[in-house]
Amino acid sequence: MDRREFFKTMLTTPLLAPLLLASIPAKSDCELYLIADDPHLFIPLILKESEKFKQTYGRNFTLLNSHPQENNIRRTLIQEGWRCVQKPIQADLILSFTPLGNAAFPSFTLVKDGKIWDIRSRKLYYLWREMNKNHSPSLCLTIASLKNRRSDLLSGELVTLYKDGSLIERISLKKKLSKSFITQEGKITVRVEDGKAWISESSCRHKICLHTPPVSLAGERIICAPSHFLLEIQGRHSVDTSIG
Repeated sequence: MDRREFFKTMLTTPLLAPLLLASIPAKSDCELYLIADDPHLFIPLILKESEKFKQTYGRNFTLLNSHPQENNIRRTLIQEGWRCVQKPIQADLILSFTPLGNAAFPSFTLVKDGKIWDIRSRKLYYLWREMNKNHSPSLCLTIASLKNRRSDLLSGELVTLYKDGSLIERISLKKKLSKSFITQEGKITVRVEDGKAWISESSCRHKICLHTPPVSLAGERIICAPSHFLLEIQGRHSVDTSIG
């Protein structure tokens, strides 16, 4: 799978289309999209090589939702000198997991400023070839967002809700309410209170969104993959934290 086909796979996945389109204004310095059942084997090398082409980032990381390889990812990054933190606002590297609708051959791409980033490192090129040719198709997509602009981390102002890639509603974070929406999976309920938003009820299969903590910072997201539903916090500045 070449880089264009990889990006096409992302955009034709109902969940990821709104996610990628919403990230066009470059809310993070760099994003890594990695398809692999064992992402912990590849993330350290990709991060190390990508740093050669831009400024160095901090060494704090967090996982925003349950990941099939969560323990291996955490252990591997700690061995590489990273420090696990609890809050996204403290993290320089934010990782999240999304199940793909259809299995795809293992591969990865880097996105910077909403554009596919050329693989200019020989090591990354050979890693990409090895993954694509020698590993079985996977349903596991790991998203890693790198950022270093701590001054951009501000509280959000609005909750924007998307269904099937289309904006369906905006809600002020100053409100206190609970509202339900009909999806192809049944029903999903969004709750807003005390400047935070979260999904309090969902008919989806995985229930990942129900276990995702409330969000309040501009750019934070909760995603319900089976329902094709995206909740995003918006404000004057944003961080990129794709979760759910």
